Amino acid sequence: MIDPMAGVGDASGPVPGSDATGGEGKDIFDAGAASHNTKAIDRIRSFMGIVSGCVAGILGLTGLEGLVCFLVLHLVVSVALLAKMNFDLREYSRQSLLAFLVADLQKCGMSFMLFWTLFYGLVFLF
Repeated sequence: MIDPMAGVGDASGPVPGSDATGGEGKDIFDAGAASHNTKAIDRIRSFMGIVSGCVAGILGLTGLEGLVCFLVLHLVVSVALLAKMNFDLREYSRQSLLAFLVADLQKCGMSFMLFWTLFYGLVFLF
């Protein structure tokens, strides 16, 4: 399986879109490429949580406004990742669309809260 996002694959491998299993009808799943893709997406989303927390803190968002800022930016980043994958999620991950969109919400939410309160305190309290 040639994986353009992970940069894994060789020229002699199966051609995308062809039946590479010899007629068995099963697709090939490369665990190394999937692991690389998952780590890359995790890094992007973690960075998004930090940046959105900084933005919300500097803008002075409080309460539900800050939460909406986080959710909107998380959704924007998820759609941008899907666009980078040409909206073909099955090529890069085994997650469903809903699972992909809500993945890492808790972990990124904790980073968001940390940087949101830090930057709000730095800008508006000191």
